[in-house]
Amino acid sequence: MTDTIDLGDGRCLPLGSNLKNALHHLRDRKQKRKLWIDALCINQQDIEERSHQVQLMAEIYQRCKSVVAYIGMPTPDSQLGFEILSYLANSNTQIGDDSMPWNYLNGNDVHAALRDIFERPYFQRVWVVQEAALAPQVRMQVGHLFFEWSGGASTRKFLARIKLAELSPSWQQIAELRDAVDFRPIRELLEQSLAAEAKRNGVIESPSLLDVVHSIRHRQAVDPRDRIYGVMSLVTSAEVAEMVPDYSMSWEETYQRFYEFALRQVSMDSGITLEGIQRASIQ
Repeated sequence: MTDTIDLGDGRCLPLGSNLKNALHHLRDRKQKRKLWIDALCINQQDIEERSHQVQLMAEIYQRCKSVVAYIGMPTPDSQLGFEILSYLANSNTQIGDDSMPWNYLNGNDVHAALRDIFERPYFQRVWVVQEAALAPQVRMQVGHLFFEWSGGASTRKFLARIKLAELSPSWQQIAELRDAVDFRPIRELLEQSLAAEAKRNGVIESPSLLDVVHSIRHRQAVDPRDRIYGVMSLVTSAEVAEMVPDYSMSWEETYQRFYEFALRQVSMDSGITLEGIQRASIQ
């Protein structure tokens, strides 16, 4: 038997399983909650209405309080995946390689947890890019589990922490993570959000050294040090001044130098101190 929802005017609308589950898990038992759901609020059978409403989507996303990205039902792996992403999005823990969650978790468990999230159909859909790019706040939810991030500085911090995570020595040393887990699905949403913000503000930002090194991390170089020094012309002169190429240093020393530099830059941008970096549990 197909589930339906009462539209209040004597009509009932069939519900797909994902929408049914979303409505169930988004329900607030203590107070009324106002939700705008395109599958319900737009007559999908009326071509004229759909065409008109699509033109209003940008305004709808920009004026809403928050967009809920409901990505499906929980699995045995999804809770750990959300805890890791919540840590990267919102933790005020002092940032550094020692604080990364996978330092004290089984690599296979982290691998399964993150792939459980990133391989869901939600991340393959076109409309989600607009949702994440224009919303003032995004809540990503699976079942009753969720984590949130806001636009602007919060998005920049989240994106920077993801890039630092993927470039961290500890991540690079765990083959199950380095070779098989890609944060790209959520990273692209954050990048689109920042690009939309810059467009609204009429600002074009120069990429940071962290941004550029992260973007070419899968490319090859005869001398691995050129994976850092070979992109210096793409960043600001201030960063070049602090990372003057020094080929007397080994690749390991060069990478450690770059990583510490990137940590300092992210810390200054987000107000996080590097003093007393220590291992932290996922909050």
